[in-house]
Amino acid sequence: MICFTRVLLPAAVLLLAAGCAARERPRIEDYMPRETFESIERRRMAAFPGDQEIGPASVETCVRIALDNNPMNRAAREGIAAAREAIGEARSAYLPYVNVYLAFSRLEFQDFRFDDGLLFPSELGPRNSYVAAPVATWSVFDGGGRRARLKAAEARKDIARDEAARIRQDIALNVHQAFYSLQVALDAQLAAEKNLAASEEHRRLARERFEAGAAAEVDVLHANVGVSSAKLSLVRARSDARVARGNLNAAMGLPPEMPLDVQPPRDELVPPEAMDVGELFDQALRLRPEVRQALGRVEIARRSVDEARSSYLPEVNLFGVYLQQGPDFPPEGRAWLYGAYMRVPVFEGLQRGYKMRRTKAQLAQENANTESLVLQVRSEVWAAYERLREAYEALEAARVVVANADENLRAASERYKLQAVTLSDLLDAQNTLVRGEVSLIQARWEYYLAGAVLRRAVGTLIVE
Repeated sequence: MICFTRVLLPAAVLLLAAGCAARERPRIEDYMPRETFESIERRRMAAFPGDQEIGPASVETCVRIALDNNPMNRAAREGIAAAREAIGEARSAYLPYVNVYLAFSRLEFQDFRFDDGLLFPSELGPRNSYVAAPVATWSVFDGGGRRARLKAAEARKDIARDEAARIRQDIALNVHQAFYSLQVALDAQLAAEKNLAASEEHRRLARERFEAGAAAEVDVLHANVGVSSAKLSLVRARSDARVARGNLNAAMGLPPEMPLDVQPPRDELVPPEAMDVGELFDQALRLRPEVRQALGRVEIARRSVDEARSSYLPEVNLFGVYLQQGPDFPPEGRAWLYGAYMRVPVFEGLQRGYKMRRTKAQLAQENANTESLVLQVRSEVWAAYERLREAYEALEAARVVVANADENLRAASERYKLQAVTLSDLLDAQNTLVRGEVSLIQARWEYYLAGAVLRRAVGTLIVE
């Protein structure tokens, strides 16, 4: 005990000093993104030497970078770690608790006494008192409350794990949306460049016909307006592409100004009719992290009912005390005590009854919420499937429109050369083709995005 107290007191002083030490205030510079696409890919290549060299990023590569670099995913991992430690915290209730109490007091007492009719002062002290006492307690039975809290902590860890899975699915969907938006912007930029080239060609034809006396000057002016409009559309398309690239970088947790080349997907377009909607429903209910989270919340509510029920049972504890006390340091007087005691709850202000009814109501609420979530998940899968079918039909229709518009433009160009149609007819045919190509671009990438939304609704966007 002498050695123990001599070591413990300086250690307590050091811990107090460390806790009171000044800490540097957080700086926003510590949270600025420092990763780049190249550094992330080089780190991946070092871990997997067989991978290919760095090149244009596919949607899978962007998703992988986002999962490695997105701060939301890192926060979810820390949430799992915290829930895991909470399990250890709940399990520690099965072990004995040992505390050491150190106390110091100084007493001085003054009083007056009568002796033979005279008043005399009486003093006691000053007197020092030192106490050092380790106390151990161990709960051997508590009606199942510890087990209920442990099982609830394990369910919370599963919920944290499923929450991390949900966040990963949302991150992946966000990356898919940003990736396909960038593809739309890049394809729209190519279409704008093609439209500008066609407009300049039409202006050349109009100028040649004007110089040959076969067309009026208004045709040249009309063609100039078409070229200027095409240039304006190209400027906007390039700006949209830059913004979309910045949005994709942000979705991956990278600086938005960082240059990044992307690779269009080469997936075959699968008709929605080839999918089994019933199987999609079953997969969603088995794989969606939100469903597993709902079941975890039901488990926590059940364990809360068990914990409330344990408060009606007696609690048995073992204890042991070793005491050193005296006027000097270290104290020389010794005493020890050990035994057991039982705490039997009799009346606690109706608290137990309120707690039991509250936990049962919460369990019923979680059961109802789970039933509602099942309907919501099925509704999301159905809506995503219908959106995919709509996108597929729109894509097929847009292909027909572009094919017909391209043939119409080719025929109008030939007839314009033969002076069978006016320049307005030619430009109308060109504008019809541009609108059709834009519709085809949007329909194509909306189909890819609808497929990603369906996989997210099913829970297969990322294979856990």
